[in-house]
Amino acid sequence: MVAEVGTPPAISQANARIHTFSEIHCRYYLKKRQPLKVNGDKLRVRTQIMTQALKKQQGSAKETNRSLLKRWKELEKRALFHYEKSLCAQSASEQTVAHRGKAKQIALQLRESEKYCDTANNLLARIALDEGFYKLAEHHISEALEQQANSAGHWFTYGHIKLAQKLFTDALGAFSKALDYDPSMTRAATSMAFTLTKLGRIVEAFQAYRHLYRLHPNDAHVKEKLFEVVASISADYYQEDLEQDAIKWLKLKQVDHQSLSTLVMSLLNHKYHLSDPNAVVDIQDLVKDELLLLALEKLYFTNNELELFIILLRKQTLLMSISSHYSDEALLTLATHIALNAEHNEHVFMYDKEEAEILETLQDLIEATLQSPTKGIDFAHLLSLYAMYEPLSSLKSIQKTVDVPLLSWPKYSRTLIQNAILNRHAESKIAQSIEQISPIADEVSRNVKQQYEENPYPRWLHLGYNTPTNYGRALESELAGFRAPDFFNMGTVKVLVAGAGTGRHALRVARYFRNVEVVAIDLSRQSLAYAKRMAEKYDINNIRFLCADILNLDALDEDFHVIECSGVLHHMDKPEAGLEKLLTILKPNGLIKIGLYSFEAREIVRQMRDLIQRYDLPISASGIRTMRQAILEGNMPYDFKGILNSQDFYSLSGCRDLLFHVQEHQYEPHELKQMINKAHLSFLGFILPEQVKRNYLADYPEDKRLIDLDCWQQFEKKHPDTFAGMFQFYAQKPKAKLLR
Repeated sequence: MVAEVGTPPAISQANARIHTFSEIHCRYYLKKRQPLKVNGDKLRVRTQIMTQALKKQQGSAKETNRSLLKRWKELEKRALFHYEKSLCAQSASEQTVAHRGKAKQIALQLRESEKYCDTANNLLARIALDEGFYKLAEHHISEALEQQANSAGHWFTYGHIKLAQKLFTDALGAFSKALDYDPSMTRAATSMAFTLTKLGRIVEAFQAYRHLYRLHPNDAHVKEKLFEVVASISADYYQEDLEQDAIKWLKLKQVDHQSLSTLVMSLLNHKYHLSDPNAVVDIQDLVKDELLLLALEKLYFTNNELELFIILLRKQTLLMSISSHYSDEALLTLATHIALNAEHNEHVFMYDKEEAEILETLQDLIEATLQSPTKGIDFAHLLSLYAMYEPLSSLKSIQKTVDVPLLSWPKYSRTLIQNAILNRHAESKIAQSIEQISPIADEVSRNVKQQYEENPYPRWLHLGYNTPTNYGRALESELAGFRAPDFFNMGTVKVLVAGAGTGRHALRVARYFRNVEVVAIDLSRQSLAYAKRMAEKYDINNIRFLCADILNLDALDEDFHVIECSGVLHHMDKPEAGLEKLLTILKPNGLIKIGLYSFEAREIVRQMRDLIQRYDLPISASGIRTMRQAILEGNMPYDFKGILNSQDFYSLSGCRDLLFHVQEHQYEPHELKQMINKAHLSFLGFILPEQVKRNYLADYPEDKRLIDLDCWQQFEKKHPDTFAGMFQFYAQKPKAKLLR
């Protein structure tokens, strides 16, 4: 038996013993055979004995070989087990580190095996990648590819290393290679589509994810990425197959349906020629339009043409329902879906005098029915029509419907009853239960609190889905040259979301970052009640909600590894004072995420706010609707059409936050620099799309970490819409000084 090249030492030694035994006995027979004259039968017996002994030794060697191969296989299995455990979202940080360490230890043993050496190097590359050591990962995977160049798994790992290094063209080539060797490798196909998004090839990425979803409709990761990329997709013309896909996607659960709004709005615009003032639409077609009904129920629209269309449709539905004596259930179903859409945008649409008079009559009828001792539930049609215009919570006696079993209502009205009555009632009860840990004494804080108690912002609909990940690793992929502190891999990471509002971001942090405990604070109990109800809906338990002012956090009596404070400090009287308070409860070496308005990007907002103050427009639903209608119709002294690009314009709370806020500061990059330096923080970088980063590096290639705020000052002047949302950036507190 000839030893395999690179086989384990034990196998090679066993083979060596076999050869030695064989050679000794062969020499013995050759030497003794001629001089000795022995009986033939005896010779045959002796030969048989020796042959059996030889076979026995060879069999023993084969058995040893099989045993060792079994051992290598078992080691591989154990290594992969521990590695998979290290990726488990339910594993605590210290368990993740322990499992990763065991996987690494076993992989190093596996490298001694010729058969499993490339597998071991691939695993070591994955571990190094997870730990953020990209050069080491590249070294290991290069060795694996030298040993097995036609492995789809090795090319897949290589592609992810290039993704982490932001070498997207190389990553695309690697994933393509993986698919060449294994066309059925779904992970490589999804990674290839993701890389296309990083390269800005959005339409190609969308088509790739669309195809993958058709093949794997139950794959949560595929759905997640499809919904991420579809948010940037708009139809150039009406396409029936695209409409059918959109209908399927709107019916999915555990996804962010709002990501579909741009696509759906464009399809509806083209389908009904909404840009054509002479277009004629038959309402009988609309009551049967599944896409329209689903969109009204699950989305809020951010398109002025579609808004005007729904305003006309709403009035026609109202008048036709009354003229038919409420007998047309298809019309009432349409009315209910329009009412649901109004719930989403908080009844921000304007209505005319004729509609106002009918609405007053409807209100009187509903109130009379609710006050009647013999009231039944045969007034659901009235509620649906009224809710197209005003919230049902504005009706004085609506609480009398809370105890009516949901299934007692007509089927077409149940979702509306749940959302507009039962959920609001639940939030009121939850608000009373939320602990307030400190008084709110500051005058500006009290005014801000009142605004958000009246209009909780934003009223989001869907949490969406993300693949759970490590917070530190996510930041390393976002911030150039950043190395996450060790605390992200050592026990529970404590996160404070200061100014959590209605809680969507806080809940996403709690659900999709591993091993975190979140405390969400806000001035507004009503906003937190919305957040807490949604936490219960999504069964998220690693989050607490507290009513508190950032200026008075002494009662919190705990500190945090990470503090997120986006869109909050600029609404304070003295933002620097708020930042100073937050830093007192941030651990040494901890991170703080800050979001602040850009002076450059909000020029049109400043002009609009000046106009509102000049004309003393009331901060009320009526005042906001009047102002919005004037902008939509172009009846303004200046061109404010640019404001239509803001999503906040299309909801009542959003519009109030955008244009009617009681307090607002705006910043330029050089002012951020002053604030950061004064607070003794290190600037880590902005959260921005890859294309913006590429454009910045093209202008300032020497700033490889993208952290020179003087350069960003110049860049924003050239590209004033860069921070149209706001500046979103991370900074880091210094490490604790060691006592000598």
